Amino acid sequence: MRSFLIWSAAFLVTWIALLTLAFAVLRWRLERANRVSPAMRSPAPLLWLWWPSHPARLHRRLRTATAHVRLAPAHKRHGPSLSVDELRRELEYQAVELDHHVVAAARHPRPHRQALLRQLEGQVSEVERLSVRLSRLSRPAGTPASGWDAGPPEVLARISHQLDLLDQAQAELAEIERATGLVDVDALLAPTHRPVAAPQPPPAGGPILSDPRRRSTRRR
Repeated sequence: MRSFLIWSAAFLVTWIALLTLAFAVLRWRLERANRVSPAMRSPAPLLWLWWPSHPARLHRRLRTATAHVRLAPAHKRHGPSLSVDELRRELEYQAVELDHHVVAAARHPRPHRQALLRQLEGQVSEVERLSVRLSRLSRPAGTPASGWDAGPPEVLARISHQLDLLDQAQAELAEIERATGLVDVDALLAPTHRPVAAPQPPPAGGPILSDPRRRSTRRR
């Protein structure tokens, strides 16, 4: 009975520890996802990840805008675009500051809250507009909005075209070799109709010599 109680207590403690660990990991992941900038914690509650309130929507718009800027591919150019990375960092910092103001405005009484949120919404829209401009400036000319130089259909078509060129080059090389007589490709590829018999090896004991006595007997 005592061993059973000890085993049950150990089992219960193990499950509690696993559940606590899983909850801590889940909370950490949600807290990371709720940040406007990955490097800075957000004061916004985790409920704002899906809550339909006005402040929560503004918070999510700021998260989306900064993520759009961070996912834009970097492209090095000469001239004014050398400061693009600095502008991206500055815009991300301003989005974090604006997120703090949204959280503070959400804690005000309802009459003042709506006026503050309307003012902040204009600034959020400006952050979104600037993030789009920065993401376009970070891409090379002619690159699609996804950030990739070419999509899967274009890449597959290019691979197919390269394989066609390789097949054509091999066919031309075989034609040249056949014309110059260097290699008879048809003879190499033609199947063999008459198999060549392999020579039979001699017996292990060497050649068998006939007995001269037997020859003389046969002659008689």
